Amino acid sequence: MERFDSHLKKNLLHIHKNVYLSKSDEQYHEKILRYHDPSSPEAHYLLGQKMEQKGLLVKAYKHYQAASGVYSPYYFKAKQACRLLEDQISGEMGQVQKPDKAILPLYVKIILCTLLFINVCLLILLFLFPSLSSTISSSLKVWSTGTNVVYETEEIPYVMYFPIDTPKDEIEQSLHDESIRIGKNEKNKTILLYGVKTTDPKLSLKVLPLKSDSVRESSFVRAEYNSTLNEPVNIRFFNQSKAASAIDPYPLQLIGANLVRTALQSYMEDKGSPPESIDQLVSDYPHNYLSFIPNEFRTGSNAISNRFSGAGGWVYNHEAGTLADMFYPNIPVSTPIPFTPVKVDINKRTFSLVVKAPPYIVSSHSIGIGKHDSTPTGHFPIRNRVLEPFGEHPDMFGSAALGMGDIAIHGTLDETSIGNSLSHGCIRLVNPDIEAIFDFVPKGAVVTIDNKSLDRDLKPMTDSLDPLYPDERPLNKQSTTTIFDWAG
Repeated sequence: MERFDSHLKKNLLHIHKNVYLSKSDEQYHEKILRYHDPSSPEAHYLLGQKMEQKGLLVKAYKHYQAASGVYSPYYFKAKQACRLLEDQISGEMGQVQKPDKAILPLYVKIILCTLLFINVCLLILLFLFPSLSSTISSSLKVWSTGTNVVYETEEIPYVMYFPIDTPKDEIEQSLHDESIRIGKNEKNKTILLYGVKTTDPKLSLKVLPLKSDSVRESSFVRAEYNSTLNEPVNIRFFNQSKAASAIDPYPLQLIGANLVRTALQSYMEDKGSPPESIDQLVSDYPHNYLSFIPNEFRTGSNAISNRFSGAGGWVYNHEAGTLADMFYPNIPVSTPIPFTPVKVDINKRTFSLVVKAPPYIVSSHSIGIGKHDSTPTGHFPIRNRVLEPFGEHPDMFGSAALGMGDIAIHGTLDETSIGNSLSHGCIRLVNPDIEAIFDFVPKGAVVTIDNKSLDRDLKPMTDSLDPLYPDERPLNKQSTTTIFDWAG
């Protein structure tokens, strides 16, 4: 969409180039599957409901199956709809008149009778002459080893969260019962249920589809079960030291802690004192210093305590003298986490943007900058964090923006501007990239714009940042009707 396009395109879904879809189109979801995303769980599920209302049960069943992937947000709804339709479809099929059985031709009957006669004669000979049977058996090959036949099945992974002090027998019983329950609905599929310890009461004994390999690596037990096989639930406890060392927790702990500390520092500069509750950092715009309180990586919890107990999550003490003592992990750590603020470095010469929490690079992306050297150099704090920002023209600032006064780091639909000097001074990223860094750039983070090379001592993150995202995001409003006048 160009800068001065019609405002009517604002609520249209952009497919590619000049192709848009209107949500009011009766065939909106059919076109989503045809032109945009053939595997869209939402489109398949809603089309399934539409076909079911029209009485097209077989078509509805196929759409529900396509929407019931293990990572689909419609997984349980689609599975339940499939089970209900299976009964209806099988009932309708039972009412169809069955064809008459075919009559065997005469020559087939003669062949069968001849074979039956020969088998009877052989049995009589074996009973009358036992030595003949031993001669036949001695001529057969005797195998020196056994045979083990294994058929591959689809594996479906889940994660189950346990409080840290859960007794071992309760863990075993819970894993057994949940494996049986899930296995009833997953025929001829192997259920892998990983157990992970947590201090978050909201996650206690909760079962969710497994989406992150880091969660798998932090598990301490695994249950394996296939309802089709005549075997019990197989539960295996892992070596804790090996599981704990699979991923180095320090980088993710440092990034999570300093993300919050940077927001705290900015809050204190704005208000003059720290907040009584850390949740005050996750407020509605314009007080959305953070998008969320990240998880502490080791325990997978973002619960907050006012004093250290070692129970997991974080400690927040607003009376402490330093930011490092004010917010830190609520678990024993071998190396204290120093305060290194989250910052953004922009190099105009290389058209690059780096989000860093020294000594680690959180993420890096290609950018577009201002024409005629209109992007200034210097240090600029983030003043606005806003999703779906409004400008003078629709989609002027993309899906998200980080405002810095007269200019901003914002999204764009114009991919050709990335790696070029085409803007009026702002820094542009494609929409997926600005959305990726939005949650990891707190309000108050300092943006440095220059032509200097990146610090060689920084270490790129090799592990995913997904473990820092809480399962339940706060309901803070990060959008506004304010019309921004950034340079664009």
